[in-house]
Amino acid sequence: MLSFETVIATCNRPASLEKLVNQILSCSFGPERVIIVDSSDIKNNLFQNNKQITYIHTRRKNQPYQRFLGCQRSQSDILFFFDDDIEIVDKNCFKKVLNTYNFDESIVGVQPKIEYHNSFLDNKIPKSLLREGAKNFSFLESLKYLSGSKKILPGKMWLAGLRGKLPKNLSKVEWFNGPAFSVKREYLYKNFNFSLFSLYDSCLGKAEDAILGYTISKKGKIIYFSDVVFFHKGQQTSTYTASISLLAKRVAYSRLYLSYEYSRLNKTSYMISFLHFNVFLLGRVLTQIINQFISYEGNRNKLILGSLIGYLLALRDCLKLKKFQKDV
Repeated sequence: MLSFETVIATCNRPASLEKLVNQILSCSFGPERVIIVDSSDIKNNLFQNNKQITYIHTRRKNQPYQRFLGCQRSQSDILFFFDDDIEIVDKNCFKKVLNTYNFDESIVGVQPKIEYHNSFLDNKIPKSLLREGAKNFSFLESLKYLSGSKKILPGKMWLAGLRGKLPKNLSKVEWFNGPAFSVKREYLYKNFNFSLFSLYDSCLGKAEDAILGYTISKKGKIIYFSDVVFFHKGQQTSTYTASISLLAKRVAYSRLYLSYEYSRLNKTSYMISFLHFNVFLLGRVLTQIINQFISYEGNRNKLILGSLIGYLLALRDCLKLKKFQKDV
């Protein structure tokens, strides 16, 4: 069977980290090593003397960079990447996922199903009344296409990081879901745009897991595994969800980066990506404004403001975001 290690990117959540590490080590088929890349303000001494754990402390609070550091220290065939707030609900999770790689030599990654409990974020972000209405009125549904959205096939990724629904079990998917995924180490960071790290340093990056997966999907198959083996409910303590306006800014800004990367990897027009970004973002903001007139909510103002700021910053950096940075 393929050798594997786990990489955990963590920051200021020692209790969640300890719980996850204990769950990993108690699995029926465990990793050769648990690599922890910690950007916490205070070093965690709990794991220093455990030979099965490699502990790395960095001052750079940057999740994609932390994952890269973990990859650099790894030696196994397969890496499992975890956020520190993931919980393992099946002690056979590693064996099940690793068996999936045996179906086809062209498989380069496996995305297991993750059960999400997002009530915290769902309560903070107002629901789109137009989106709800579109379920019953075809005219409202057509507005979605005018605003740069379209129906995307399951498992596929498109401009602005837009993605289709999850596919059927053991079907191909073109992205990773951030909290937990696995990949063959030899394919990691090949033809990868390392400028993403600087975006995260500036608190402007988002969806790094999706673009990492999309880049890797050009090297082989990423397979979706539909058994629920992981559970995620950590949004209440996430730095991303602490501020709705900052979250909206990051999401809006990153849409242009994701579109440019889509164009680079598929050798399509950057101009089309840029035009789509404008239509999509302005359509999203207009939709939020219309929703606000229908039913006013204070948090929606934060969404609108954050989205506009992210949009303007992306326009400012539109040329810089096109540059492909080959190494760190």
